[in-house]
Amino acid sequence: MDGPWIDLSGQVAVITGAAAGIGQASAEAIARAGAAVILLDRDHVGVAAAAAALDKVGCKVVARTHDVTQENDWQALGDWIAAEWGRLDILVNSAGIARFDRVDASIFPTYHEVFAVNVEGTLRGMALALDHMRLVGRGAIVNVSSTASLKGNPAMASYGASKAAVSHFTRSAALETNRAGLDIRINAVLPGFTETGMAQQVYDQFDAKLGGREQTLQVFASGRPAQPAEIADLILFLVSDRASFISGSIYSIDRAQGA
Repeated sequence: MDGPWIDLSGQVAVITGAAAGIGQASAEAIARAGAAVILLDRDHVGVAAAAAALDKVGCKVVARTHDVTQENDWQALGDWIAAEWGRLDILVNSAGIARFDRVDASIFPTYHEVFAVNVEGTLRGMALALDHMRLVGRGAIVNVSSTASLKGNPAMASYGASKAAVSHFTRSAALETNRAGLDIRINAVLPGFTETGMAQQVYDQFDAKLGGREQTLQVFASGRPAQPAEIADLILFLVSDRASFISGSIYSIDRAQGA
């Protein structure tokens, strides 16, 4: 391919969970590659600030307050995209939450809360994106799963299970679009421990128990956490035409922590 390594000019992207962390870093990477980016988050102050920062450097961005668990929000978003943009080329499902729980009778409140955001929110995003992408027969979706989906977790059982579901739905949707003859690529990234607000929850819970920050990082991150931009670089590649033959793939990005 001629031109820049990755050029998303003329494309329209939606990023959920874009007020902070991996979502914000992904929105920045995709916007800097030339796409018009719609930043979504239920944190209306945070998402507005993220969009304003990108607007200052000349990126094409719009912020919308959006709760991924609410069907009405998705319906309004779909109608607005059709009216204002007429297309949707890229979706990054990054919105997610974690709660500390374990498998006993106390799990149900956290299970419902976590699955509503991480699983149902991801499914609603894919459903909206696929409605738009099927009209033109092409597009790219990346779902943010987690390496927590690959093994049991006695501290955050619902979180790991929800991310396993995200990976499974990713594979299933990719097979559906491929067998339908559509050039809609759907992949998932599985970050290891990443320096986000979710990481702060882990620090708050475990630093004192394990003997300090250094010990927590040795247990959870093989010495250091990933930075959100390091995860965003992989997401940017996967939504670009450089990854044109990649679909239904699940990529761990954890610096060999799970090896």
